[in-house]
Amino acid sequence: MVHAPSLQSTVDRYAKSLAVPHGLTSLHNRNKHRPTQAEMSLAPAIVLTSVSAFEGFVEEFIAVTGAKRNLSFAQIVKLAHTNAPSLGDFEKNLVKQLGSWFETTWSDNYTLELYQPPELSSNSNWWRTVNKPWSDVLTDAEGWLQVRHSLAHGLTRGYLSESWPSPMGQRGFHVPANHVLREQQNNRHSLTLHGAINCARILRHGAEILCEQTAKTLGEKPPRWRAVPPFPLVTG
Repeated sequence: MVHAPSLQSTVDRYAKSLAVPHGLTSLHNRNKHRPTQAEMSLAPAIVLTSVSAFEGFVEEFIAVTGAKRNLSFAQIVKLAHTNAPSLGDFEKNLVKQLGSWFETTWSDNYTLELYQPPELSSNSNWWRTVNKPWSDVLTDAEGWLQVRHSLAHGLTRGYLSESWPSPMGQRGFHVPANHVLREQQNNRHSLTLHGAINCARILRHGAEILCEQTAKTLGEKPPRWRAVPPFPLVTG
């Protein structure tokens, strides 16, 4: 039998891995009308580090969940071997592991407050906020994987107005760029601090609710998430 670490230990390590993107958000001067190039570079850095931290958390959490189910090392390795997992992939893995015991009705009432990208005709520099249902949160999470892929493979820089390709078509669907990025002229889009916070927020809070439901399914008290950066929204 494999000795299983606690679910809390995976959350605690996730908190440490999110310290970098959390620190990056504080470096941006949000009151400045025109951000410097260094400040504009913060957004892609936040996306890259947030997605990386999420992937590490997913791999470890899946492994710990398997260990708690007394799976063998070979079974755990097979389950935890993921390639660029999205939030939806994480949920599917847990449903597969825990079967009908994994409660899914919570998603009917789940909402997450996020920034809404302004329309092209809008002159607003600050995005309004909306409460998105779980289905939209999963869709946006896939969109951010597309963004991360473009950044990691040098298809885009992640600042100013750019043409964003859709390199993740092999995942089965395409998320329009304007779902997660700000629309610009000539079919171009830009990644801003607001978008980067959305990315970090979706993955962080999505991970928390799935962690909570897993703990309940295993008959355990849900781990504490107070130490995990929440990436709060601001208005102005």
